[in-house]
Amino acid sequence: MSSHRRAVLIIVLFCLATFGNSLSNGFVGDDHLLIVHNSFYRSWANFPGLFTASYITNSDDTFNLEEYAHTGSVAYRPVLSATFFLDHWLWQKNPFGYHLSNLAAHFLNSVLVYFIVAAVVSNASVALWGALLFAVHPLKTEAVCAIGYRADLLAALFFLLAFWGHISQDRFNAGKRKAVVVLSHAALVLALFSKESAVVFIALVMAFDWLVKKEKVSTVFKHLWGRYAGFVLITVFYLYVYLHVFPNSTLGNLHLTGGSWPAHTAMMLRVWWFYVWAFLWPPFVKALPPVYAPPPGFLAGYQVIFPTGLFVLFIYLFGRWCRYRKTAAFFLSWFLISYIPVSDIIPLVNPVAYRFMYLPSVGLLTALAIWADKALVFLESRARGIDAGKIIRTGVLGLCAVVTVPLNMAWKDNYMIASHMVRDFPQSPVGYLHLGIESFRRGAVDRARDALEKGFERGLEDPRGYYYMGLCFFNDFERSRPWFEKSISLFPNYALSYVGLGRIHVLERSYGQAIPWLKEAVRLAPSYTAYGYLIQSYLLLGRGQEAGIVLGEAERVVRDGNQLGSLRKLVQEGKNLKGPVDIGI
Repeated sequence: MSSHRRAVLIIVLFCLATFGNSLSNGFVGDDHLLIVHNSFYRSWANFPGLFTASYITNSDDTFNLEEYAHTGSVAYRPVLSATFFLDHWLWQKNPFGYHLSNLAAHFLNSVLVYFIVAAVVSNASVALWGALLFAVHPLKTEAVCAIGYRADLLAALFFLLAFWGHISQDRFNAGKRKAVVVLSHAALVLALFSKESAVVFIALVMAFDWLVKKEKVSTVFKHLWGRYAGFVLITVFYLYVYLHVFPNSTLGNLHLTGGSWPAHTAMMLRVWWFYVWAFLWPPFVKALPPVYAPPPGFLAGYQVIFPTGLFVLFIYLFGRWCRYRKTAAFFLSWFLISYIPVSDIIPLVNPVAYRFMYLPSVGLLTALAIWADKALVFLESRARGIDAGKIIRTGVLGLCAVVTVPLNMAWKDNYMIASHMVRDFPQSPVGYLHLGIESFRRGAVDRARDALEKGFERGLEDPRGYYYMGLCFFNDFERSRPWFEKSISLFPNYALSYVGLGRIHVLERSYGQAIPWLKEAVRLAPSYTAYGYLIQSYLLLGRGQEAGIVLGEAERVVRDGNQLGSLRKLVQEGKNLKGPVDIGI
């Protein structure tokens, strides 16, 4: 067996041993929006929708709707969406198949890391260890275990393939070289339209030619309209599409952390150090990272000074390596360059996520593998008769696996991930919000109320928190009404709270008062429940014609046949309707 085949087999075994238990997980988080409650990917007839303006999902809809008929993506990522069509065609709603796709992508990425590092470093041992670190590090858990976060896996897959094609083309004859060049450019297109983080590809290629091929900086820049011209044109075209044709629907929600550039910059440094520490000490990684918010007076504290000092030291060491250890410096540049899109320089709606480190980890983990290889050679020369290198490498990989395997199980379902959030970050209100929601859905109303109350005590401000608190007093209208009213006053675009308040008025037989709330709910997010209570209100007021008009609107929007049948039956039997019917919420 050749050394490369042996390495690939080892990588396969490590991937299966570390992430194989993710195959038993269910749908979690955004997976419900994308797959479980989404009819868009259930029919290939909707596939052309990937190339129309309707592709972009309004970010408000991810909160408002209970059933979806759209891509679920706030950014233009048609390659990602295409894989959901394929998965649903193969597996319908069986989560095993979707997780298998994620695991396969992660395995392919790990193999590509091996071949890229082997080509750059010319050291199979370093390449294998770097690839195994990439394969098993717990920072990968979020991207691999959450189907909705597959974009990072796909962008990395095509990014790595494009980069491998670029650095390998000189190994082929003229005919095959053209095919490899075409492959590299096509892979970049797929990477960009999987996720926008691939936009840094040109910078990485330039860093490779400068640090590894040792070309002069002036020569590298001259290639922008020569060797790199195809990559430049692809990237410019992509940016035009991303910014002007299909603009991200969250761009209007971006804001500086702390409200100023000094506070925002300080927070960027804190987040940077948070990631670096997670790389260096795997047990630091949790199922989900905390939601960062600057504490009062933090600009003058050690929480800023310490990360700033470490960042300056990191850049200093990088500069020295650029002079004396150019190959290692290239992989550090990989980390720095691919970190830029997720560094919060352009403010992100979600400033911290482990999945953001999927592509940057290739660079930092490989640089650590190169550095450790030299250190272990020195150590072995001192510890004669002991294979210290093998012992330490095995120990590091074992530590990563021991952390990663149980983290995978945290992604088993929404209740499990919420429980981990509360356990890991007991002062954060977000975990209590999700624990309250999932407890309510499981019928544990008292537990849900307790979790939500703890969330509010910790500063929870989310429309879902007020809405579900209202549901916890489902038939106690006097206690539930204030929660829906407060939700509406604080979050006037959250449709479900209007439905909750409208339902109360209907069941109290205040039909005239119910109608404005239910009409607003329909305007914000048409749903079966909103239409059902609105139709009842008109019928019980003797306004059958208006009820018929509402039914006509519902028939254009509601896609569930059973629900439509219930609404039609309401209208048909309207004259016999003696009182309100509680259809839930």
